[in-house]
Amino acid sequence: MKRPPWIGYSSVRISIRKSDLSIGPGDGRRGGMAARRKPRDEARRARTDVYRSHIVEAAEQVFAERGFAQAKLQDISRLAGLSMGTIYAIFPSKTALYRTILEERGRELLELARQVAGRKAPPAEALDALIGLYIDYFVAHPAFLRMHLRAGTSWAIAPSGTEAQVEHWRDIHALQADIFRRGVAAGVFVDEDPAYLARLFSALDQVLLADWVASGMKADRDALVRRLRSQVERSFRRAARAPAPRHTATFISA
Repeated sequence: MKRPPWIGYSSVRISIRKSDLSIGPGDGRRGGMAARRKPRDEARRARTDVYRSHIVEAAEQVFAERGFAQAKLQDISRLAGLSMGTIYAIFPSKTALYRTILEERGRELLELARQVAGRKAPPAEALDALIGLYIDYFVAHPAFLRMHLRAGTSWAIAPSGTEAQVEHWRDIHALQADIFRRGVAAGVFVDEDPAYLARLFSALDQVLLADWVASGMKADRDALVRRLRSQVERSFRRAARAPAPRHTATFISA
């Protein structure tokens, strides 16, 4: 019986694949080229990562100073010390670069917030940890903070950006709302809708940091944390009930 032609073809392909896998570095022309290409590719990726980091850092500065509309890739290129060709090879447009920064910073902040929420601390402690986290992050990234504030987007509502940006905002607010939900149930926070309290908390954070930027960013990290803690205490903590007055009996002797 004559074999169908594809059987022989298939067996040849399998043998070729096995021989390819058995070739080690320097064993044959193809294996040697692959071995030489790998370090070169790794070096290229490492170089691209360095370029990318320089571009993002420079872009944050330019977007912070001029806003998205007035920012130019030429200014970012000059500040980063890289050619326009290098920038376009990594980011196809100014919009893509801007969105990348927002998405990556949002993802970083979300991961940090998840670490705080994952500790399952009492609600008041968890909220206090978020205060320190947010202040630390934006003090460490002042250009990103100024860039974000220049966009004029309220932190209390979902951004009109990419799907990733909206998802990051939604997840962070869900974490905050869960802390408030536990606090309301425990009688620690005021009896309000937890989602509303989460939005109010974000608004307080944004206003405080906006005031810090408008004042020349002179206050240090600890001063900002103390100020936000004080505002959170007044806005969210349930006031302790005053103890009931003690009545003493008066005896009148006959």
